[in-house]
Amino acid sequence: MCVWFFFFFPLFLQFLKQLGVCSSWQFVDVYGLDPELLSLIPRPVCAVLLLFPVTEKRRKKKLKSHGQDVDSSVYFMKQTISNACGTIGLIHSVANNREKLAFEIDSALKKFIDESLSLSPDERAKFLERDEVSKLCFN
Repeated sequence: MCVWFFFFFPLFLQFLKQLGVCSSWQFVDVYGLDPELLSLIPRPVCAVLLLFPVTEKRRKKKLKSHGQDVDSSVYFMKQTISNACGTIGLIHSVANNREKLAFEIDSALKKFIDESLSLSPDERAKFLERDEVSKLCFN
């Protein structure tokens, strides 16, 4: 069994189940980044989701100074749906660990990921806006 850990959002396990991801995964909270606190986290770890607010001004400044280069082997999508950072982070986590996951036969999330693998990050965002997964996520 692999372990994912998140700083919050303990309802993600229920959310993943609703999207057709089998529940052989565990979510735990991380209470700090000190070695002592990190030693409490079960291993192995497959993903970490850290959500924090970024203003548009800060994002543009960071992109201008550092750019953004995403390796093609990494599943990445832009966030175009307001207030969906947790959902986008969860999609990133699942998509980049899909070989370690078991999905239900009719998994809406697996279907979304499979159908969007060949798309660009911008195209994936547009696809999410009109896909059935977004109806499950945002309704």
